[in-house]
Amino acid sequence: MHEPALISPAERRVLAYLKLIGPCEVKAMARSLQVTAMAVRHHLAVLEKAGLVKTTLERRGVGRPHYVYSLSASADAFFPKEYGMLASNLIRSIADLDGETQLARIFEHMKEATVARTSSRMAGKPLRRRVAELAKIMTGAGYMAEWEQLDHRTFQITERNCAIARVAQQCQHACGCELSMFRELLQATVNRQEHIVAGDPCCRYIVQSRQARKPAKERSWQSSRTRVV
Repeated sequence: MHEPALISPAERRVLAYLKLIGPCEVKAMARSLQVTAMAVRHHLAVLEKAGLVKTTLERRGVGRPHYVYSLSASADAFFPKEYGMLASNLIRSIADLDGETQLARIFEHMKEATVARTSSRMAGKPLRRRVAELAKIMTGAGYMAEWEQLDHRTFQITERNCAIARVAQQCQHACGCELSMFRELLQATVNRQEHIVAGDPCCRYIVQSRQARKPAKERSWQSSRTRVV
């Protein structure tokens, strides 16, 4: 695989687009990136040769098959991963030396510190603006977060990247504290519907005003690589 420095800015834009949108055809990419289809094909050829993009042939009834492009597992290294291997080793050491209870307390303390640091950005705002502000906070932390309003009391936050992927795979407390943090900062009902650690392409949260009549149910999940606590 090519080193990251050998990938051009234009090719990085293609990688970022596929990370945000998911599997996609050339025409859609060209239209969104405002470049020609020929330019997109050139970038995809470079990325595929580098092992960062893969092609799938899809047949949709009669007519020509469709070529759909998506990120390979190797492309994950191009997106922010906070802490990395050091944090994973520290987590294992804390759990081995002090037990899971102490590890849970550490994550809870980190969550409380984050809430204390960012709660002023939520103060006095309606739920819609709190959701937008939280998405901005998470994007700044490397999670590539976006949000949308589904109805007058329901919103959706989607994280396309897990900035602490290695940590989350080792310890379920990390994801549990993120969910708890969202609930505290938003002062709303928040349930996770998709989860990167469970193999989904993103982490997706449904946010509802506490006055909503039928709150969304949280999907249960279990990763084979996540320690059950």
